[in-house]
Amino acid sequence: MFFVQQCQRVILKIVMFLLQKNSWFILLLSFGLPGFLWAQQPVVHLSPDKILIGSQARLTLQIENVQQNNSGIQQWFQLPDTFAHIQIVKRSAIDTFTVNGNTIFTQHITLTSFDSGKWKIPTLTAVFRNKQTLSIKNTPLLTVLPVDVSGMKDYNGFTDIIEVPKPVTPFPWWIIISAVLSILLIILIIKWIRSSKQRKPLAVVAPKNKDQVLSAIQQLREKYPYAKGAYQALFTELVALCRGFSDAQLQQDSHSLTTDEYMVIVKNKIGTEPVQTAYFQLLRLADAVKFARYVPTEQEVETAYITATDAVKTIHQFSFQPKQ
Repeated sequence: MFFVQQCQRVILKIVMFLLQKNSWFILLLSFGLPGFLWAQQPVVHLSPDKILIGSQARLTLQIENVQQNNSGIQQWFQLPDTFAHIQIVKRSAIDTFTVNGNTIFTQHITLTSFDSGKWKIPTLTAVFRNKQTLSIKNTPLLTVLPVDVSGMKDYNGFTDIIEVPKPVTPFPWWIIISAVLSILLIILIIKWIRSSKQRKPLAVVAPKNKDQVLSAIQQLREKYPYAKGAYQALFTELVALCRGFSDAQLQQDSHSLTTDEYMVIVKNKIGTEPVQTAYFQLLRLADAVKFARYVPTEQEVETAYITATDAVKTIHQFSFQPKQ
């Protein structure tokens, strides 16, 4: 930028000298100089360019040297909500900063991805009021790395097979063992019959309305404290509460659908984009905990409770809004 500004100052001095010597140069100058001195300069920056699955990166889009009187922006850079395995979490408003009639436009976009690999930002194009277009083809590359599994618990190892020594003298041990097992079985049956007569079954009421679901989520905190380590059971019940409530509000049945299929049918039906994205990240984290035996941090568990609570409130509010 400093080098370009210095070049513009030198060219401006040369032009002023030629204006004093040649009148015909004024006509040529009126067509060529403004576009050269004040050419729009695009800037695109991605930070960081390497993230873990589910983490976020910040994409900065900027155009400098925009003259509002003749070359103002008619259409800003367009990016869909989902592209090339990348999802947009948040878009900031377009900030403007004007100096001597030339405006700098800046926008910050928060990105995330749930697929590992290297994904390129598509070509970005802006349209000005004078019908000129500005395209950025040399866009940055976002590298998404797999989740760090170094903290996962190992499976129990295998032990050697222990051979049972054969008895020296043959003896019908199976008769004694069968008799002992029969006695134990009879004792267990008697105890079970006595306990079933004394025990009264408790009625299990599945949460139906918003308040019942929120209360059930709060009860999970007491039922599964982080120190207990029952992460799979916690996320299984937490997701079941959220999906069951969304099915009731949207009048659908998704119990047999996978996580990806479920997200497709509820997308844009459960609230605004930030809440929806956070809820989808919760579903992804729950799959990692249940199927990949990922051990979440205490902060991730706390965030899961908050996300589930916000999702239930938003689904309830969004489903009762008047339809357009």
